[in-house]
Amino acid sequence: MNKKFLLASAAAFTFCAGQFFAEPLEAYVRSKYLGTDNPVQGQWGSLNCHDPKIFQDDDGTYYVYSTDASIGGRGRKGLQIRKSEDLVKWECLSDSALQDYWDEAWMEWVGFDDEDEASSWAPTVIKANGLYYMMHGIITDRVSKNYPTAEITLAIADNAEGPFYPAKIAAENSDKIAAVLKKLGVEYKSSGVIRYSMQEDLYEDFSSDNENSNTCYNTGIYNTQTQEDGDSVGWLSGFGCIDPEFVSDVATGKLMEYKVKGRDCYGLTYGSWKGGIAFMYVDKASLKPVNPSDGKVIEYTADSVRGAFGTAIGGGYGAAYEGAQVIYNSSTGYYYLFVSMGNLDHDYRVGVGRSKEVTGPYLDAGGKVMLLDGLTSSYFHTIGSKIKGAFQFGKTGKPFRCQGGQSIMRDQEGKILFACHARTNFLPGWFFYLQVNQMFFNEEGWPLLDQNEYFPLEEGEKTSEFTMESVAGTYEVVLTVRDNKTGPFSGFAYGEPVDANLADANPTVSKKIVIDADGKISGAYSGNLELNGNDEEGRQYITVSLKDSKSSDLIGNFKGFVFDSYDWNEMTGKKARKLSISLLDSEKTGEYLFGNRSAPAKAKKGKK
Repeated sequence: MNKKFLLASAAAFTFCAGQFFAEPLEAYVRSKYLGTDNPVQGQWGSLNCHDPKIFQDDDGTYYVYSTDASIGGRGRKGLQIRKSEDLVKWECLSDSALQDYWDEAWMEWVGFDDEDEASSWAPTVIKANGLYYMMHGIITDRVSKNYPTAEITLAIADNAEGPFYPAKIAAENSDKIAAVLKKLGVEYKSSGVIRYSMQEDLYEDFSSDNENSNTCYNTGIYNTQTQEDGDSVGWLSGFGCIDPEFVSDVATGKLMEYKVKGRDCYGLTYGSWKGGIAFMYVDKASLKPVNPSDGKVIEYTADSVRGAFGTAIGGGYGAAYEGAQVIYNSSTGYYYLFVSMGNLDHDYRVGVGRSKEVTGPYLDAGGKVMLLDGLTSSYFHTIGSKIKGAFQFGKTGKPFRCQGGQSIMRDQEGKILFACHARTNFLPGWFFYLQVNQMFFNEEGWPLLDQNEYFPLEEGEKTSEFTMESVAGTYEVVLTVRDNKTGPFSGFAYGEPVDANLADANPTVSKKIVIDADGKISGAYSGNLELNGNDEEGRQYITVSLKDSKSSDLIGNFKGFVFDSYDWNEMTGKKARKLSISLLDSEKTGEYLFGNRSAPAKAKKGKK
């Protein structure tokens, strides 16, 4: 085992009377990206985390549940679990969430046997009635090679670390679950929530005594936008059954509730590529699917009832949109649709749009509609404002890429957290890590990220009052770029180049600007910065009018924040504490502008 890894790990887990010191946390920061390929799941930390779904338990502990994915296919199948007290150090548990409890009816439906490969994908977890409810995807191509069959299934646990039992058998495996479900008057005839089969006649292959033998209408012939069946099977049809997520209000931390023909329901999104992203309703008490036409609970999977398994709200026509999450912000009055787009190995990134209605239409900050048609699906990489994409701070900074599989939540302290996985351009592409960022909303109601990974700064390390003099200095800034140009891309240790969207595959390297005490901007860009008061939590609003330094043409008017942050690229804690900016232009380009101050302004002669 790598000696440096052992030393760093020992430092990172040094505690005293339940308190942490800055140095152990910073030791963890320095060791995170050493590239140690550890075969032991319980020692992975943030490594091997794909499609992270973040959750906080009542005791304050943070959990991340993630897809079956790891270097060399190691680890236990059934969804990984990580936990943390500080969002920096993450412990990966040795046991999976499912612990070999699978939906046996689904296994029978697809003809699964021990020689076949099935994997569990992208879980999400909520807590209600003292129980932990997990929805997750299971996918296989057992029936026909490259013709996927998938299901989103419901599992229940009596604690955050599992095991999570398929809903149908949960009560018989836990007295606590049995007691709660009895009190709620809930029984499960099926653990399934929604199925997908690329073959439209798959259900005819199985006996009628299987609970999943009822007709599956979510298939490779179903047009998700016309809600009618077509004439031939294809990759453009049906909703892919992975990536489930509940709709929540990030201003309150509560799940959104909807009345459907008098029934209390939650909103659920899911979908991957194919016919796009779906929004559907599930019963609040049981999380069973609900038929929107009559408000009745569907005892089996939603796809067995036409019109019950979702309305298309984003993507479609085969565009690579997936991993969606819709959040509501009752402070702004908008719903926000976040999607991961592209090839997860090469040109993955996160796009966002917003709408006044949960079912859309969702428009990005440039006014482009995120529900695609036959034309816009051909240039989907240009749609969805790039809130998280490949970038690098300075020539010596770490180049990150392929960020995606995101999840968003409000924690008990009021922080809005954004979790995703990321690959790099300094390690082979099979290394992928959990990253956590903090989210804010600018004065126009658009989401922004502190693009530095989260680190808990002490109050004494934060700027008490921002002035033009305190903000002035030299900054490394990234202006996001969206383009439809493709070409050969060679990631670190990938071998032969692959065709990829170049604007999303290659990290955008920051450019240097200087902000004077009077707000004037010079360097790679010109323009002006203004301070504009504070939001409700005291964050400093700023506006940047950014221009091309050569032509003086206006690039855009960007609105956002300046704030204290922590740059994980730096090797000493003092240098890591920096001022950062994060802004968005919603008037012209729909692009983001963000960066870190590399040096404060030099004091003028005659002044201290």
